[in-house]
Amino acid sequence: MKRFCYLLFIVTLSVVMPIRLQAQYQIAINNASSLVRVGMNPHPTDSSDISIAYTLMSAIDHENLDSMIIVRDYYQQKAKDDVLKEKAWGALAYIVNRMIAERGNGEVEKGDLLTEDLYEYFTANACENLRDYLVLKYELNNYHPRSVKEYIDKRNFYDDMLMFNSPDREDWDMTSKIMKLMPMKEGDKLVDVGCGFGYNSYRFLELVGTTGKVYATDTEKAYTDYFGNLMKQNGITNIEVINSTSSHLGVNDQVDCIFMSSLYHVFYTWSREDERNPYLSSIKDHLKPDGKIVIVDNINLHGNELNNCHVSPELIQAQLGYWGFEPIMYKELNDKRFMLVLKRNDSYKPHKKERTRKGVPILTIDNQKSVVHIGSLDSYDITDRGIDAASYVYDFIHNGDKNFADIAIKKYTELIPSENFGGEYSALQWLCEAMTADEVQRERMLQDPLTRSFYHKMTDDSCKVLSYYLLHKYKLGNDSLRMLSDSILEKTGEVGRTHRSYLEDYILALNPRRPLWEHTSDIIDNLGLKYGETIADIGCGSGFFTYRFSNMVGSEGKVYAIELKDEHLQTLQHFLDKEHINNVETMKGREDIIELPEKVNKMFMCSLYHVLYGVIPDNDRDTYLKSLCKYLKPGGELIIIDNGPVDDDTLPYHGPYIARELIEYQLSYYGFELVDYKQIIPQRYMLKFRLEK
Repeated sequence: MKRFCYLLFIVTLSVVMPIRLQAQYQIAINNASSLVRVGMNPHPTDSSDISIAYTLMSAIDHENLDSMIIVRDYYQQKAKDDVLKEKAWGALAYIVNRMIAERGNGEVEKGDLLTEDLYEYFTANACENLRDYLVLKYELNNYHPRSVKEYIDKRNFYDDMLMFNSPDREDWDMTSKIMKLMPMKEGDKLVDVGCGFGYNSYRFLELVGTTGKVYATDTEKAYTDYFGNLMKQNGITNIEVINSTSSHLGVNDQVDCIFMSSLYHVFYTWSREDERNPYLSSIKDHLKPDGKIVIVDNINLHGNELNNCHVSPELIQAQLGYWGFEPIMYKELNDKRFMLVLKRNDSYKPHKKERTRKGVPILTIDNQKSVVHIGSLDSYDITDRGIDAASYVYDFIHNGDKNFADIAIKKYTELIPSENFGGEYSALQWLCEAMTADEVQRERMLQDPLTRSFYHKMTDDSCKVLSYYLLHKYKLGNDSLRMLSDSILEKTGEVGRTHRSYLEDYILALNPRRPLWEHTSDIIDNLGLKYGETIADIGCGSGFFTYRFSNMVGSEGKVYAIELKDEHLQTLQHFLDKEHINNVETMKGREDIIELPEKVNKMFMCSLYHVLYGVIPDNDRDTYLKSLCKYLKPGGELIIIDNGPVDDDTLPYHGPYIARELIEYQLSYYGFELVDYKQIIPQRYMLKFRLEK
């Protein structure tokens, strides 16, 4: 009997344990490149682009074919030279070339439905939309937007239509090859996730036939409205266009295939866990048993990726594996694009095990979370409860009724434990408390010089800055009110967008309650920074750590405060001048190199490395990290503070994060050795590196 029980235990263990052991996915980190990157296209323009835009506007006005030919040739050359980054050039070249043919009575070759619609959209009514696009894109004729949101939304709409419905998309997307490889047959049902203006959705009709169905989904309502109306106008009934959400597929049907093109790198790095998980759950719920997921995305080209983005197929396989999706095909469509096909298999567990090779780090992924989260301009999504609390702060500062401040304080007390960990809620709560305190209490709250400067920046001049921020961040009031606040601060267009990003950074970094949630004292205690030493505060922002470092190194030491954003540097310099702090030198930073007047004892980065890893191109990151080595003294240390993924029962940091192993493994290729690691709080860690001798 004992032997039987023992054998039964062994058999049970052999059945159960392999599943647990297999539920682990390993990726060999063979080089210093990143596994994923979302360095979005910054829409760069130069003087030649602007000049050509003016030339085209004039050519349209005067029906000048010679000028149109000059513009067409320019756009054709740009399309040839710059196809990886700015894919609207080809569509513009097509539109202008066809305008030349029509006005010159030349032969015009008609395109498919979407091509004809693209041309009609931009050339109708004396090229009204083409003119509008040129004015917005290049800010012609001293253009100033009525509102920043409208400006950004309209420009993105035009750019995306030109890019994704371009007649030359086949050249970079390999559309024909994708269609041939699709695991579909006539009569199947498919969901095109992130359909945009329907480029792929329309082509899937040939595969599913008249008896099949295509669900075209996108979170951008302007796009789905446009494409849906186009299908309705042309009597196409087996494409159903759906405005989906970030947490649900939006389809009430079981389908044979789900398709994502140029989307998973965004899905992986920008979606929050509380959105991605229900979204993937809805995909699984609406995919038939043995149904397929097809993912097309960009190959890592070390800085030359399509649209500056890429994602490792292994990251996709690891994440989707934990949802029961088994990879069945991987194919490189060309040197820029890949196609990955996975099958729904409810019993599947990710089980890739790398053979340990000497000197090659192995990243182990043992759950469905992303290992890198970058986020967008706003570090967290605005919730209804967050808007409600912010509205009480706004009402308080505009009518002075202390009851509104008390309500806001109470609402933030309820909110902080459940959302926005480490974010601005506690800063807004603190401001309400400071503004309603009596003079003695307020002076006690403002003893720290940096805290005092924060308070006055946010509340001086009838709380002008705080009011502006609340209006725009939480979309309070109406468009007219927000436009007025824009004009007061003289911040419009991209400048206004950048300004609000700066303000968000400022509030997050100088939050007077930051030391409580971050345990700043633990970071300071573990730095080992001594009197008389030199330290580079890289990505210093408005000086939260810079000020503390200046006190630590004293009059014999030096702090180099390095920052990309001018507004942060101006804010910090103003504070340093006011407080007569002379051992800090502010320096304008660059994305591709660090340059210092001397070698330093320590370099410090807080909440920055995830940007280096997931946004900066490989070539720029390479020169940047090499320059760190150049300016560190022998025995000097690189100290990195960043945020990490947390267990499901722990409230995550409100914004970006990166698995610490990725930092360690990447820096190892530059000769940095990890000498100390501390988990400061569950959401935040500290890494200390020295250069190997």
